[in-house]
Amino acid sequence: MRYRRQETFRYILPNPRFIPYRLVWEDKELHDGEAMLLNISSHGMKLRCDYLFPLSEGLKVTVTLDLVPMLQAIEVTGHVRHRSQMGSLYDYGIMLESSDEEAQQLVTMIKSYARENQ
Repeated sequence: MRYRRQETFRYILPNPRFIPYRLVWEDKELHDGEAMLLNISSHGMKLRCDYLFPLSEGLKVTVTLDLVPMLQAIEVTGHVRHRSQMGSLYDYGIMLESSDEEAQQLVTMIKSYARENQ
């Protein structure tokens, strides 16, 4: 896997995986489900599922990433930046609210996953 340093680092999963997500709005849990992870970077991801997320200000999307068995799972939170529809499925661009340390953990996990799935 190669990428140019001046461009945003994004990994497109050759075989998208289902990951659990949780929607939270104003400290109330709205919905739990699974979505297909299509691509991921240290600052965002693209999810696809059949559930229509409300596009409310303050809606938080929490996902648990367990892509590499030898690395500890990471729970990250973000918010919906955009939504598109493909038939009965919805694609969501999620911007993550991650610290520098969490972003580095994500990059490590993504690179390990990419090596295992070449």
